[in-house]
Amino acid sequence: MTAEQQAIEHCLNGQKDAFRPLVEAYFPRAVRLARAMVGNTEDARDLAQEAFIAAYKALPKMTPGRPFYPWLRGILLNRCRMFLRTRRRATMRRVAAAERPGHWAIGVADSYTPEKRRTADLVRRALTEMSPEDREILVLKHMEGYSYDELAAALGIGRGTVASRLYRARHRMQEALQELDPTLMNRNEETGPGGDTEERV
Repeated sequence: MTAEQQAIEHCLNGQKDAFRPLVEAYFPRAVRLARAMVGNTEDARDLAQEAFIAAYKALPKMTPGRPFYPWLRGILLNRCRMFLRTRRRATMRRVAAAERPGHWAIGVADSYTPEKRRTADLVRRALTEMSPEDREILVLKHMEGYSYDELAAALGIGRGTVASRLYRARHRMQEALQELDPTLMNRNEETGPGGDTEERV
């Protein structure tokens, strides 16, 4: 039994402190995911905390042996979706991003070059301009590393729909980036195409 599964077992047996290692291991990652979804670090922290609380309460319902983070991630994504539906704070986030263009760079690896930090900032600012649906599929694919089949299962759509939705979301992302910095796409073309080999399967 892994240390993670042992911690879960201890929690189920009433040892509340056993949940702390799970929080310490996954809270930063959960905050990064939530921030990419909602565009605001403070809200992301609140949503991550809510997700961990909900996960702790729901541990008895968790399938035995299931990895903790993917399960937590599902809870967190539902919280983010609810937040985006009920709060409708897209306009406020766009204003904040325009007034504080560097705030997305918080948390970017210190080893990044200034150019990479700037690109990461632009990408995250572009995400705030997109619909929750576009943002979610891009975050799950490019941040969480979902396969097309995993996206289909998570979003409740067919694999073909995943491909078309992802294509459109990427296109809208490119348009948003072009508005923020018309030179960015040209620089990326010079360094060579990235691409997703799964699209060509």
